[in-house]
Amino acid sequence: MVRIKHRYLLLDILYPDPTTWPRKPVSGSSSSSTPQLQIHAPTSDALTPSLLAKLVREQVAELFGDWGVGRLGGAGAGGVSVKYLSPATSTAIIRCPRASFRLVWMALTCLEAVPDMNGAGRNAVLTRRCVVRVVRVSGTMRKAEEEAIRRARREILKVRGGVDDAGVLEGLVGGFAEGVSGGNDDGLDVDVMDEDLSDDGL
Repeated sequence: MVRIKHRYLLLDILYPDPTTWPRKPVSGSSSSSTPQLQIHAPTSDALTPSLLAKLVREQVAELFGDWGVGRLGGAGAGGVSVKYLSPATSTAIIRCPRASFRLVWMALTCLEAVPDMNGAGRNAVLTRRCVVRVVRVSGTMRKAEEEAIRRARREILKVRGGVDDAGVLEGLVGGFAEGVSGGNDDGLDVDVMDEDLSDDGL
């Protein structure tokens, strides 16, 4: 029996506002937690798992055409599914075929907006500018979940002021550098990446 292999992409949806950066802290709050809360703002309930999967498939089709849709599993594209979506933490885990996880990663990187509520009702949807950052690629759902929990705990400590960090955007560069130089606890799953380089031929 053939086992179909998948990859799980853990991602963060960030909401930076370049027009107001850097924003002055609100009185009564710490200077480091205010920008942290602005970038890691909650996502609207208008973004559902099925809608996020649809956005990814549409972005793959826009970037790579019929070839990309075929790599995902065809027009039905059952190969891409959202296994976990937390609007409160703006975190999601997406499952995709192992052979095409780079296409999904590229589509997520190029995704510029997610739905947002207008306040007039569930059907009133606007777009909210965002940046999607893939923080881990894993071969199992369990490892992606463990990383999501670890990152959520670290963000809570940052907001409470219990952790001194180099800045709000420290995770963009600092985590990857630590993952390459030392253990694999804070960066990409390098073993998965190295294994896939020989499989795809891309």
